[in-house]
Amino acid sequence: MDKNTVIFKIYKCDIKGELSNEDYIFNLNIKIIDIKKEILKKTFNNEYNYLDLENVTERIYKDFGKLFFDKGILPSTIDNYKLEEFTNDNRTFSFIALPKNIEINQKPKEDSGFLKKIVKKQLKNNQLFIYDDDFPPL
Repeated sequence: MDKNTVIFKIYKCDIKGELSNEDYIFNLNIKIIDIKKEILKKTFNNEYNYLDLENVTERIYKDFGKLFFDKGILPSTIDNYKLEEFTNDNRTFSFIALPKNIEINQKPKEDSGFLKKIVKKQLKNNQLFIYDDDFPPL
């Protein structure tokens, strides 16, 4: 194994219930989301748009000053971290691949604030804010 690389053993369950595995070698400078995309592309032929990884490694590696992969499904909040922030080189991890399709909602969020609605209404009607002349100085 090269320096600055780790091995990911990815287990996949097919429709018949048979378990198969495939080994991937990743550089430590790659992000977790890029790892997931590569596994989706090579193993699942881009049939899905997101991948959950469940850690089934026998040993949990905890290094001083680094994050670690805990047992169970990896949270999606770590997707933008690099692999070097979790482990050192020359290690082997085992994961179960759980592909899924996530619906991405592109609808813009409507403004729900009361003040924003008033301002938009007045700007729409071309009204300006008018203050009385006897407005007290600050």
